[in-house]
Amino acid sequence: MNNSYIAVFDSGVGGLNILESLIKSYPNENFIYLADEDFFPYGIKTTNQLENRLTKITKKLIEFDIKAIVIACNTASANSMHLNKITNIPIIEIITATANYALEMSKLKKIGVWATNATIKSNRYQTIINENGICYPVPASDLVELIENNQMDTALCRKIVQKHLEEINDADSLIMGCTHFPLLKDIVFEYNPNLVQISSNKPVEYAVKKLLDTGLEHEANDKQIIDLYTTKINGELNIKVKRFDIIPNSINYLEIK
Repeated sequence: MNNSYIAVFDSGVGGLNILESLIKSYPNENFIYLADEDFFPYGIKTTNQLENRLTKITKKLIEFDIKAIVIACNTASANSMHLNKITNIPIIEIITATANYALEMSKLKKIGVWATNATIKSNRYQTIINENGICYPVPASDLVELIENNQMDTALCRKIVQKHLEEINDADSLIMGCTHFPLLKDIVFEYNPNLVQISSNKPVEYAVKKLLDTGLEHEANDKQIIDLYTTKINGELNIKVKRFDIIPNSINYLEIK
């Protein structure tokens, strides 16, 4: 079990931000990454569609030799509560950890949340943050496809970023509630350098560390194994992974029915 993989998945390449952080923080661990490109984007899917898809992905992942699943997607995390009925393998979802981390970081406890329409609709961030602060939720699925299509540094993207910044009012912190959004950090900084940007990387790292400390840590690894999979035939994962400091052992197609 200790030598088993940690599986990480997202609908596209955004979760590679999480994977990149985990690879660097835990060099003795082996990883599987699944980009569900065939079902992209998650943010505009219905609750039933998402729950059914996550069930299929989880069942497929547990066919591998894995010891944990990291849902590196806020939308998927918002619709993942049923997965513990499918498997006893630990599942780490990023919303709770990120929301609590943001409350600790924010001085004013006024926190903006950019997330997909589905994540905002789930009210998961709002429920947690509003217990001890004020949440300004912003549906921002319009930014996801621009990022996936590598259109971040365009006039349209900048216009949308400005609009969404205006929608978080007087917040002093902004949760990048989609793993795609940290790729916009430099643009956001240009418009509001005082805004504390919070991604899910650190909260997920802490959650994984807590899990590994229960006795699941891989003590030694001469060569870290990183296997990437995509659910789309002729997908673009092999091209998009080059944006990150990740050197995969393999990139393969994985069918999810």
